[in-house]
Amino acid sequence: MENTETKDTKLNPILKDKKIAFSLITLGLMLSFIDNFWKMNIFVGAWHIVSNILVLLPLAYMIWSKKIINPHTKWFMPFLLVMIGDMFYYNNDMVQITLPIVFYILVFIVYMTSMHSVHSLHQVIFIRNYKIGGLSYIKAFFRDLIVNNIDRKIYTRVGIALLITFPFLITFTLLLSAADSNYSQFFKKLFSFDIPFEVHYIFTLPLMFAIYLLLFIYSFSNFKERKTLKDSKKLDMLVVGIFLGMINLLFLSFIALQISFLSSSQIPSGINISDFAREGFFQLMMVMGLVSLIFLFILRRHKNEKLTTVLLIGLLTQSIIMGIVSLKKMYLYQSIMGATVLRYYVEWFDYFLLIVLVLGIVFLIKRYAFTSLLDIITILGFITFTLVVSLNIDAMVAKHNIEKFKDTPEKLDKNALRWLSIDALPIVSKYHIDLKGKERYRGGLEDTFYPWYINEQRKDCEAFSTYHYGYCSILKKYGE
Repeated sequence: MENTETKDTKLNPILKDKKIAFSLITLGLMLSFIDNFWKMNIFVGAWHIVSNILVLLPLAYMIWSKKIINPHTKWFMPFLLVMIGDMFYYNNDMVQITLPIVFYILVFIVYMTSMHSVHSLHQVIFIRNYKIGGLSYIKAFFRDLIVNNIDRKIYTRVGIALLITFPFLITFTLLLSAADSNYSQFFKKLFSFDIPFEVHYIFTLPLMFAIYLLLFIYSFSNFKERKTLKDSKKLDMLVVGIFLGMINLLFLSFIALQISFLSSSQIPSGINISDFAREGFFQLMMVMGLVSLIFLFILRRHKNEKLTTVLLIGLLTQSIIMGIVSLKKMYLYQSIMGATVLRYYVEWFDYFLLIVLVLGIVFLIKRYAFTSLLDIITILGFITFTLVVSLNIDAMVAKHNIEKFKDTPEKLDKNALRWLSIDALPIVSKYHIDLKGKERYRGGLEDTFYPWYINEQRKDCEAFSTYHYGYCSILKKYGE
């Protein structure tokens, strides 16, 4: 048998199992076909969900068979499964547009670190020092499949079996479809797609197949030892002291001007209350985010110097106060103008950053390990993000605004409600709000982003490719 392990390419021994190897090839082909021909553009449909589940199958098998080296990989699988469920249930922009991208990034990262020997949980999502030789891994993988005459005979027999079977399968399918109209409709709905000849398919189909196959092969062969904790270089205390000291003084001057607002909600004279409430919460959220990154960078190299500890605690404490100011302005603005999806997201991210900053102070005082803080932030981040995408955000916004302006309905911004997803329809119907205004919408690409009741592309709940459980169940119950 020809050795598949070259100097630069060492495959996981499990990939020499012919059943697993052919299963990965079949899976790669299925995923490439789904991506090229069956998925619905823009929106998430049933084939997206099938694709998301299929791409996790090899990793799930490796975890179940205890072939994964990284002991923390399995704890991320439930989060990924919840995200798949959310994509098939909710219709808001975060879930339909952003979450699929985040999902595939996380899948890539979790695969790539699955064979790493690590010391901490946070290392699952941190990729370091990758040198991927794509062609060498694929060549080694396929070379191992055709190593001798016995294998070639097996492939020939399998090919003959398929040549004999496929014509009969097609014949029986056509006969059974003609015998029962429901069975015929089932196949039409399941494979309701057009495959017009387009030149780019010549490139995209094999490209997607190669990408998926390489993901499986390389990630399962990507053995790395990452248990060793490298000593970090000590920072220049003079530089750090000046840096943190000046930022602390700047923050202190800002907070001094916020005392009256924090203590009594007093608004500066001559300023419109809505303008005052609007300004600041996005910027202060960014300040908190930057401070969190600065803190983590310095803490990684922190050697328990007292001056640095005091300055960091001062910086984090003042950032927490700014976070409270940001939230108070957010609440004030929402009490005047109502809620929006973005305002809710900013509010929740503020809470997340506040928890991180409080944890930072605790870790500084208690002198806990830096890696433990990263583990907690990683777990907290995944839990927070999963909870956020699992909430019916559009229904929450609709209910908040309708309840707020129920005594003054003329102030209700119906245009804002129109552009919420169909997830808000049960709330809108409950309060008998008519959203079908006389606005005219432009054609072209913007058709895709029409309000749900105008968009025709999304309303086909008969075809499998366009079926979405959350959308279709609401549409069926409440109609158009």
